[in-house]
Amino acid sequence: MSFWENLAIMGTMATILGVFLTIYGILNNRVMRAAVESIRDLIREFRQETVELLDRIERGQEELRREAAELRREVAETRREVAEARREMAEAIKYVASLIVSESERTRQAIRETP
Repeated sequence: MSFWENLAIMGTMATILGVFLTIYGILNNRVMRAAVESIRDLIREFRQETVELLDRIERGQEELRREAAELRREVAETRREVAEARREMAEAIKYVASLIVSESERTRQAIRETP
């Protein structure tokens, strides 16, 4: 074969190879686009699930904060009630002590008056 014939055959082979590569590129582009779209859908789905999970966590934290605030109020109220009960108990003890003192004074008076 002559140089020109070899060159024509090589050119034809290069053209055929170029056509196959072009077809492969087009098909690969379509497959890649589908894969990218599938990945985007997965990312959107995971993002939505993450947002929902974070919302649930936030709602749970808000509920816990409300419950903690309510418990703090109840503890403060209980402390006030205990303080009031202590004051009342102290007053009652003072009253009982004053009764004991007055009765002991009467008893001493009665003992001194009896011959």
